Amino acid sequence: MHVFLLLCVGTLAAAPITPKKAESAAPLSPAQKADYAQVIQPLFDAHCVSCHGPKKEKGKLRLDSLEATLKGGKNPTFTLGRPNSSMLLARVFLERGAGDVMPPKAERPLTEKQKEALYTFIEGQPIPADLAKAANADTQAALAAAKAAAPANPPLRK
Repeated sequence: MHVFLLLCVGTLAAAPITPKKAESAAPLSPAQKADYAQVIQPLFDAHCVSCHGPKKEKGKLRLDSLEATLKGGKNPTFTLGRPNSSMLLARVFLERGAGDVMPPKAERPLTEKQKEALYTFIEGQPIPADLAKAANADTQAALAAAKAAAPANPPLRK
């Protein structure tokens, strides 16, 4: 009995100083992987990868692949099924001009449909087809605007 009591007290005493392990991410369903590939990755490519990709890794975060996105950076990007604890969503939903809003002020902001699609994905729900279509149209518009704003290559000198 004394040994059991000592074990219980010892466990309780050590609990606050034992680091909490990161939650293990549940594997994505085939539908979630499809949503990611068809809606979320293009959104990240259009708005995020220039700062969070292979050339730059701000915050040690890469969003250029599903594996990198799920890994996160300095902190976890999100936990599927827990959108309200997502650092990514918190920054995406900040008002323009707020300190850590993503994408930053200089970049084109996400549209409401893109934000809704991202929230739905992180919530762990399937992205409805009409929302996916609207978000993809907004993403294509962002890519076209970025391409139009890109400086033309100067002619090569001989």
